[in-house]
Amino acid sequence: MAQIKARKNGAWVSVPNGTTIKAEKNGSLVNPTKIQARKNGAWYTVWNKSDPLTLAFDCNVSEGWRENSWRGNDDIYIGAWQSGAPYGTLGTFYGDNLSALEFSGNSTTGGHTSTTLAEALAVRPNVTSATLYLYRRTAGFGTIPSMTNTLKVGQMNKANGTTLNYDAADFVQTTNMQTIPASDLIGWGTNDAETFTLPSSGLTDFITHVSTKQMWLSEKTTGWVAYGGSATYNKLYSIIDGAGDTYNPVLTVTMDY
Repeated sequence: MAQIKARKNGAWVSVPNGTTIKAEKNGSLVNPTKIQARKNGAWYTVWNKSDPLTLAFDCNVSEGWRENSWRGNDDIYIGAWQSGAPYGTLGTFYGDNLSALEFSGNSTTGGHTSTTLAEALAVRPNVTSATLYLYRRTAGFGTIPSMTNTLKVGQMNKANGTTLNYDAADFVQTTNMQTIPASDLIGWGTNDAETFTLPSSGLTDFITHVSTKQMWLSEKTTGWVAYGGSATYNKLYSIIDGAGDTYNPVLTVTMDY
């Protein structure tokens, strides 16, 4: 494989992809995207600015919240349900759900099991893609039917490691919020896992935030209603395995220089 070498401590050593290299262009020093060399009438890349790394992180803290209280287990709740739904007379409203998650532990990816997300981003600060794995254990609808509800994935302005004893609604942020469209959610069954691709807009800032602070999940961004309140169910309602469960959420992030 073609490579570029530099002299160091009396020996020639390979300069790996992603290492910062400066070249002069238009009178200024810039970091080129690649360096090529001519051989046998063709150009060969001997160094690349890009050197992406993909790491997976298990959710290590999770909890569901309704308007005025935490639910008291690791399960993740999204949406809302009501007795009698989806047919017949609607009765007791069981509340709008908001859930908080943390991904502050070490990566589960081989060779990087002592690396946190924050540590990985300190080296490769640009996020090129990210996915969120969720296992839907049970819910109001066995399979999510046709609907318009979306799932929002946002920044919670609470540091990782914060005791879950605060009013969650007070710390929900919509800056850099990622929205999983209804089309990705329709057809999601019970006892079924889905891996959702997070949109690219604001993704680096979002992942950087959740490397040190909590993440929230909900179908709405404000106005959660408590158990017994006045509201109606939505078709997204789901109970999802949390941090202490077999199929805990997994955040997979691809980072680059």
